[in-house]
Amino acid sequence: MTFNLSFEKFAKEAHDYVNELAKDLGHPEEKDRVLKIWRAVMHTVRDRIHLGEAMQLIDPLPMIFKGIYVEDWKYSEKPLKDFSTVEEMKEEVKKLQAQYGEEDFPWSKSTEEIISITINSLNRFLQGKQLEHLKDQLPKEVKEIVE
Repeated sequence: MTFNLSFEKFAKEAHDYVNELAKDLGHPEEKDRVLKIWRAVMHTVRDRIHLGEAMQLIDPLPMIFKGIYVEDWKYSEKPLKDFSTVEEMKEEVKKLQAQYGEEDFPWSKSTEEIISITINSLNRFLQGKQLEHLKDQLPKEVKEIVE
């Protein structure tokens, strides 16, 4: 079997995904900000779910997003974050947005909607019930906003 390791292919996959997510978030022209949002949401999720689920989530992602996902990851058997409410998750996402350089941008959607759209965008890559397994790792209150 031959693997086609092509930078252009990796870049196109990432570019197509970011374009789609930017459109879904209501700001198709703000791709850099959308990447910061994705990073903040996915790092929050990654640090809240179990290691096995976090590892499974990496596999189908485009190569460039795999790198963003694992950046600064201090993984452990037990999730690093233990939030149980939507408000706590929103605070964590906003904290990471600020840490990653996202200014107070006037998003046309609420933080809950941004989290939901970002998590649900993974359906583009996840097979079968993988997205449901991911959602099952989230607290009940958070799971309700991403359904």
